[in-house]
Amino acid sequence: MNLHRIEAFLAVAQSGNISRAATQLEVAQSVLSRHIAALEAELGVRLFERTGRGVSMTEAGQHLAPRLRAALADMQRAAAEAAEVGGQPGGVVRVGMVPAAAQPLVGMLYRHVAQHHPRIRLQFVDGFSHALDERLASGDLDLAVINRFGRMDPPGEERLCVVNSLVIGPPDAFAPDAPPMGFRQMAALPLVLASRPNGLRSALDQICRRAGVQLRVEVEADSMLTMKDLVFRGGLYSVLPYQLVHEELAAGRLSSAAIVRPTVPRVLTLAMSSRQPASAAIRAVAHAIRGIVQATLVPTVWR
Repeated sequence: MNLHRIEAFLAVAQSGNISRAATQLEVAQSVLSRHIAALEAELGVRLFERTGRGVSMTEAGQHLAPRLRAALADMQRAAAEAAEVGGQPGGVVRVGMVPAAAQPLVGMLYRHVAQHHPRIRLQFVDGFSHALDERLASGDLDLAVINRFGRMDPPGEERLCVVNSLVIGPPDAFAPDAPPMGFRQMAALPLVLASRPNGLRSALDQICRRAGVQLRVEVEADSMLTMKDLVFRGGLYSVLPYQLVHEELAAGRLSSAAIVRPTVPRVLTLAMSSRQPASAAIRAVAHAIRGIVQATLVPTVWR
């Protein structure tokens, strides 16, 4: 099979949309469509069916996708291992980030890797912890920075730091020196939260059961930009870490109060895929994440 055809097929399979896949691969839609058509002709089967919102895989496509994805990952690892023979780690490292960790870690990590490991190419994927867990398990990611709630760290994950969650409100909801808010008070506010399954929702649900209260969730949203806009313009409240909203708090676009009785801490952990041994490039990126978090972010915005 032609490698370009395989990459085109996997990009469309992941995005479910030819336009987005073409943008991801930086090719024209017509070129990508020709690759898909050529692969279907070569195999003698249809791989996609058009839908109202894009395309969906046929049964043949669903059978083929995971095998080709694994084969492509093996090729990338082989190339990276060959590059490492010369002493410089190289190749593609796929990094997942929860929104709470992405700012400003992504930019700082890129600058560090570009300076110290120019042969490594980073691919960033953002998402909530549940989605990143699935992609780690399937081998679609090499490592990820993930939110965990609770006292026990999952096996095989490395704790980076602990950050407290705040109740975030519209600009004038809380004064700069607002006293901490009890959990029962927070639970009565009109909230926007991520939809289940979600680590924060599970943690909040457990606290609610112990406290005998029920959250007033008005809207569910799986985008941090949407959440912040619903707080800023919609008058709702949310539960977010300081580092995710520190710029908006400084500019007065949002306001915040601490949550007490109990607090809602979140643990940021570094998790690696168990599908294959970590290459030198993956280990180098993991080492860079640890150093940036401990030396730069924890003393400043991750508090």
